[in-house]
Amino acid sequence: MHVMVVGARGQLGRDIVEAFGDCKVTPYDSEDMNIGDEAKVQQQIAFIGPDLVINCAAFTRVDECEREHLRAFQINALGPLHLALACKRWRIPLMHISTNYVFDGGKGAPYHEGDSARPINAYGVTKRAGEEYALYTLPNAAIVRVSGLFGLTPSRMKGTNFVEAMLRLGGKGSPLRIVCDEVISPTFTQDAAARIRQLADFNATGLIHLANQGACSWMDFARCIFDAAGMSVEIEPVTAEQYGAPARRPKDSSFECRRIAELGLPAMRPWREAVEDYLAQRARRESETS
Repeated sequence: MHVMVVGARGQLGRDIVEAFGDCKVTPYDSEDMNIGDEAKVQQQIAFIGPDLVINCAAFTRVDECEREHLRAFQINALGPLHLALACKRWRIPLMHISTNYVFDGGKGAPYHEGDSARPINAYGVTKRAGEEYALYTLPNAAIVRVSGLFGLTPSRMKGTNFVEAMLRLGGKGSPLRIVCDEVISPTFTQDAAARIRQLADFNATGLIHLANQGACSWMDFARCIFDAAGMSVEIEPVTAEQYGAPARRPKDSSFECRRIAELGLPAMRPWREAVEDYLAQRARRESETS
């Protein structure tokens, strides 16, 4: 199988490339192809001729999306549309990576694939538009939603992830203000990438939620990181309103992964185990390079 991975230098993209290591993989990133340019997308996909296209490219800076609507729409909405149009033309399956932020967080329970999407910020609006464009153009596309990603490769857009940010800030010795009233399902990119490989082997289509088992607030996520890393850090719980980020976030956008169960695949491991594994791998890398 020949797989084209768009957004291949990001934290999830890198792990997806590794998950398809026994296949021919063509990695693409923004320097290689601007997915906002339909003509370029058509040309490149026709030239490469893959058996599957996986799109991880996204404008993920949630607060900046509130100011840069056009950029967010071009990457998060028009990008998936252009990829879907090319895949339709050349009869190639498409797997598009989306987000838990397509939900408003008002359900009060984990979201499954049958729940209605109601985004409450510009990032979520543009990502939801990308889902709709992809499925409207290519009804057999797979839309894989992920939540709270953390991976050993830093996010290309953000330059870090929540785990690394907490380790860096926690090491400074000052109390940290962490949001306590927003709930997510933290997800290790290696686990997500391995499951994405399985979904490709199953030729899965439609909406699919992927996340490590369980859910927590950002504050509880931070506490788990510090406990696993053996760090003593004082945390000051704050509400999202008190924190004052420019973009609203869903109160509870955790996942229930029904489609995974329907496909006969086992649930992913608990998120706390994934955090411990992440830190263990991180420590090994540091010791190997020191």
